Amino acid sequence: MIPVLNSAQMQAADRAAITGGIPSLRLMENAATALAEETAGAYSDWRRVVVVCGPGNNGGDGLAAARLLARRGLKVSVFTLTDPSGYRGDAAENASLLRAAGLELKPLTRPGAGAAFARELSAAGGVVDALFGTGLSRGLSGPAAQAVAAINSAGRPVVAADLPSGLSADTGELLGPCVSAARTVAFGAPKLCHVLFPARGRCGRIVVRDIGISRGILLRQKSRLAMTSPDDVEMFLPARPADSHKADFGRLAIVAGSRGKAGAAVLAARGALRSGAGLVTVFCPASIEATVVGALPETMTHALPEADGALAAEGAAEVLRMLKDLDAAVVGPGLGTSPGTVRLLARLLAASVPLVCDADALNAFSGNTRAFFRRRAATVLTPHPGEAGRLLGVSSRQVQRDRLGAAGTLARRARAVVLLKGAASLTATPKGRITVNPTGTPLMSSAGSGDVLAGSIGALMAGGIGAEPATFLAAYLHGAAGERLAETRGDAGLLAGELADAIPLVRAALRRETGEGKRKTQED
Repeated sequence: MIPVLNSAQMQAADRAAITGGIPSLRLMENAATALAEETAGAYSDWRRVVVVCGPGNNGGDGLAAARLLARRGLKVSVFTLTDPSGYRGDAAENASLLRAAGLELKPLTRPGAGAAFARELSAAGGVVDALFGTGLSRGLSGPAAQAVAAINSAGRPVVAADLPSGLSADTGELLGPCVSAARTVAFGAPKLCHVLFPARGRCGRIVVRDIGISRGILLRQKSRLAMTSPDDVEMFLPARPADSHKADFGRLAIVAGSRGKAGAAVLAARGALRSGAGLVTVFCPASIEATVVGALPETMTHALPEADGALAAEGAAEVLRMLKDLDAAVVGPGLGTSPGTVRLLARLLAASVPLVCDADALNAFSGNTRAFFRRRAATVLTPHPGEAGRLLGVSSRQVQRDRLGAAGTLARRARAVVLLKGAASLTATPKGRITVNPTGTPLMSSAGSGDVLAGSIGALMAGGIGAEPATFLAAYLHGAAGERLAETRGDAGLLAGELADAIPLVRAALRRETGEGKRKTQED
């Protein structure tokens, strides 16, 4: 996992790296190299680029990147927010190097510069935004706000240096006018604005690049928030040995479904199988068993007593007996909250196997987090904001207003790993660790996608992965599958079963990418 830092923590990490022997000018050059590489790599068709630089070190990163982009053959126009003579330290050194390379620094304070800036923006393939970085703590105004407005109105793709100008590294809120980037190159570590909405929505695609600050230094900042990375997938999901068989990868129970909601059981089972579970058994009302088998013959089923199409309380003893021979269970998708089903759910919390409690297994205990607290085995709760609010006794709006606080509070009160779903899903633990998921797309706002996710978490837990990593890994794969489908489907029209089917493709692609990256690093 990659630690997510605030501005003070990032500045402390910079100082520690410099004290440890990395010159500050080298850190700036490394940042500029990352910025230039990501710009040229993502937009290879650009022939002209505008680089706009602020007065501080973020501006210095932009000056150095402009030089490196010009070296790559691009026609580069460099604008500065203030008079270039005001640069100091490493930024001044890069201003001098830029002039030596034959590029002019055009201050936006010069008469007529605003019109020239607009002309250059309209003629360019795109923009590199290096106006302001992690030091910003208040909304932009005056010339800075005007520059941001010109960038946004130009309609050209923007690559942001570290963070889009106008955002604060310390919050997900918008301070005022800010750049809307297509791509953000985060230096060293992601910042809070990269992972929390609405600020994250202004960052576009976020790429975190190493600039020479060691992982040890980043970890010493003791951030309570981290971000899942592709390397985590490889770490926790190694390639399967050639002599493996289905029993090696977990036996999962899924207690789900009711009349009219058989699809929830099917989708949870599909998500589990596509996420690698060896054996999946769906426990469901007898009246929908044939529907489940017909929709997904790869799963096994076990019919249970029912009342009016929903599971009856007397089925609990049978499920508890069979769970003793299984490795984990997913409980809740499509069950409903009839009195008999609620009584069954209350008894299932006594099971000694790891449980993923989703949907109605959460609604059944609204306002009663103690029901989960008493469990001895690992427990994962997967609420959306409305379900989290009902468990905590607050509104969904209050949950959304402080997602970090809500996820952490629910994890402590329930003594469970909590996946607070939504854009930038959060995995919280009772000890205060929170992991934010960087993958996903609006395409996934579709009925049944949460059922697939619950099944995926259950599959990883049944396969022997701990509750916390199983949760953030499943969220990552689930979101990455959505991103893969969005390439051809856009932002609407997803069928949740398609999402499940894309999970193994994403897992294979991530393994190839991380393997190739490591080989390249070794070769370098």
